[in-house]
Amino acid sequence: MSFIKQKEFAIILFVLPLLFLLFNYYTGIAEPAASELINWGSYLWNFSMIIGTYSLFRVHGTNIAKKGKDWSYSVVIFISFVTYFAASYVSPDVFKLILDYIQTPIMLTIWMGGFATLTMVFRGARTKSYLGVLLLLGSIFTVLRMAPIGPLIWPGFHTIGMWINDVPNMAVMRAITIVMGVGLIATLVREILGKETHYLGD
Repeated sequence: MSFIKQKEFAIILFVLPLLFLLFNYYTGIAEPAASELINWGSYLWNFSMIIGTYSLFRVHGTNIAKKGKDWSYSVVIFISFVTYFAASYVSPDVFKLILDYIQTPIMLTIWMGGFATLTMVFRGARTKSYLGVLLLLGSIFTVLRMAPIGPLIWPGFHTIGMWINDVPNMAVMRAITIVMGVGLIATLVREILGKETHYLGD
């Protein structure tokens, strides 16, 4: 029992299935066992959702009962979760109404915060360096390419904006993707060797 509580046991539970799935991916051997292992991943995901729901009720329920800090927000979260969850199973029509007239407008409002981000970009680009000028010009052409009024003002906004999106932006995104891939591989190797234990809460 003491071994189960040790960190090495958790590392073994993580590394062995990982190595087995990698072996199956590159060789195709033991396909039924690999499929069953992937299914178990789905089962664990559903179980983690149950744990998350329990944690939500416990944390916010305790905060409401004790009237702790910002407990009114806990009431909103509690009622929203219960209503949304119940509507998804009891009344699909009510669920759709909540989705269309409450959640979607809220999400659109959050996305409107992009204008604040754009304002910060413009303010940050007010610099004397040529890099700031390039950032400002690229932002202007990109925004006006996507805005309906841009091509009406000048057709070149669409052409130049598309070039910025297809050439410099694509090159940067590919570089970021390559760096992320190398980082993921390095992290994977460290996890296999037991050097990376962040998933254990360290």
